[in-house]
Amino acid sequence: MLSRLLWRADARLGRMSRRRITALALLIAVAVGVADHFSPPDLLVLYLVPVMVAAWYGGRRPGMVVALYAAASAFLTQALARGAGQMVDPVSVVNLGIRLASYLAMVLVVARLRESRRQQRELVGFLVHDLRSPLSSAITGLLTLQQNHKSLDDVEREMIELALVSNQRALTLVNSILDVAKLEGGKMPVRCVETDLKELVRHALEGLELWARGAEVALESDLRVDRWVLDPDLTARVLTNLVGNALKFSPPGTRVVVAAEPDPHGLRFSVKDQGPGIPPEVAEEIFEPFVQVKGTRGGTGLGLTFCQLAVRAQGGRIGVQSALGQGSTFWFVLPPHRPGEGAGCEPDGE
Repeated sequence: MLSRLLWRADARLGRMSRRRITALALLIAVAVGVADHFSPPDLLVLYLVPVMVAAWYGGRRPGMVVALYAAASAFLTQALARGAGQMVDPVSVVNLGIRLASYLAMVLVVARLRESRRQQRELVGFLVHDLRSPLSSAITGLLTLQQNHKSLDDVEREMIELALVSNQRALTLVNSILDVAKLEGGKMPVRCVETDLKELVRHALEGLELWARGAEVALESDLRVDRWVLDPDLTARVLTNLVGNALKFSPPGTRVVVAAEPDPHGLRFSVKDQGPGIPPEVAEEIFEPFVQVKGTRGGTGLGLTFCQLAVRAQGGRIGVQSALGQGSTFWFVLPPHRPGEGAGCEPDGE
């Protein structure tokens, strides 16, 4: 629970402007100063919190502003505690200089780490983005080979299907890595339009049929709602990720069911499998980045993170119901939205 709250706080702070970050850090510094003045123990170390927040999320300049304020606040707090007759002395001035130098050094270190992290993310983004084109070309070539060459024997067709499944899973992973960063930064456009749910589910599952056939798992759908206003691209990719996750853990001879039904809060989608289930301690954190069920191999743990961000971008919520040995049901609920192409995901006020 704590790690989930910290991750959400980190994502929210990362979307704030430098001005707001500076203001927030200054408010924290004021709170620390007040607590330092009225509390018996020395709270000087807590001044590092607003300094680090400003430097990490705002950069070097906001960090320096907050560092100057924090050092001055600590100096004034100690001066007031000594009384009017001893407010300023050489030792306190030296301490002020040392404290300010320490805070500024911390700002430079944190700002450098922040810049290194940004460069690393950009590099990974460029590399992953460049993988899209060759993967798409490989999938197109394999599909053409599969459809137009009737002379292939069974072994060759099986190898082509295996290559198709592997390339499609790799492309899904690439898209998830790129779009998680966009959704976290609020840079992913969301366009809610009235959508045929039967066509939506068909589109979401069409790239998984070969995988399901090879895994000997049946894909089924149970749609009790015909149309809904949502973002068709994001929702289809959420379903693709959830069904792909279910296929990964489904034993041969089982089935995966995609359902859509009315919910008191809107439209409820669910993906139910007959796999081994998820331990309770993992289920609470399964949507966080890089979290995976113990004992599994492959994947990055970003697929479910993308699902959570994509659902929240449409004003919805997502969760999982699971018991060991009884399979899992991943679900998400999308609220009613105003119809009309290009209107965006605005709540329906009716």
